[in-house]
Amino acid sequence: MLAVLFVLGMLCPLNFAEIEIRLLDPKTDGVLASKFPNSLLLSLPNCTVYGNKSAELLYIELPSTKNKTESFIVPSCPVRQPGYLLQNLKNGTTYNMQYKIAGVNDISANLTMTTTNAADYQQIDSGLPARSGAMVVITVILSLAMVILLAGLIISIFFSN
Repeated sequence: MLAVLFVLGMLCPLNFAEIEIRLLDPKTDGVLASKFPNSLLLSLPNCTVYGNKSAELLYIELPSTKNKTESFIVPSCPVRQPGYLLQNLKNGTTYNMQYKIAGVNDISANLTMTTTNAADYQQIDSGLPARSGAMVVITVILSLAMVILLAGLIISIFFSN
């Protein structure tokens, strides 16, 4: 019986295996963040099945059809890095991504993600607004207190001699 299962296992290769592709989750995967203004942190293909094999990340910038690829080697188990960092993306743009493993021709399902839309740091207004009424009152009280203290110090020095 074991021999029959072994032969059937050899006849049915991993062509039907589904490679998981997803954005890493800060709660379950223990990363601080997985979505940035110009990059995405994706889960790696399974290291027990695809370890030390060449993989490609195919991604398309939507709504245009610019095809781009990133090649990398799937790390062997145990994996030291949490995921694959896809960099140099556009701010606030939607991408369609999938993994393709070379040699076995396994392709993952499509993942559609949008990068975070962040404002340019040069457009942030860092100037202080006008002073409030309370700040004016506090400033006047402190100024008068300083004048009174200085006058008292001068008078006490004058009469002490």
